[in-house]
Amino acid sequence: TIFQLFQRTIINFKWTAVTEDILSLIEKYDAVISNIESPISFEEAKAIISIFPEGFFYDLHWDLVRLIESLLTQDEQGYLEVINLCPSKEWKEVLNTRYLNWKKG
Repeated sequence: TIFQLFQRTIINFKWTAVTEDILSLIEKYDAVISNIESPISFEEAKAIISIFPEGFFYDLHWDLVRLIESLLTQDEQGYLEVINLCPSKEWKEVLNTRYLNWKKG
């Protein structure tokens, strides 16, 4: 019916609008993250680690990992402390594994 077609059109329009909003937000996050200069400080690392998501974060999580790892070159103990503050079990494991691989050289 015309009513069902209208409903599908509205749902598709809303989905497109939401998707565009999400993409716009991701681009804004990407711009902000890209403007952070590394190496970062211990305090900056603590702030960044606190926003780690449980899972994936539209590929922005790898930029966050690189920022956190930039602390490693200047403060290994601080880096280990920051890893332990990570709210995501998954990303804590990733950071620990990457640290152990770095230690092996």
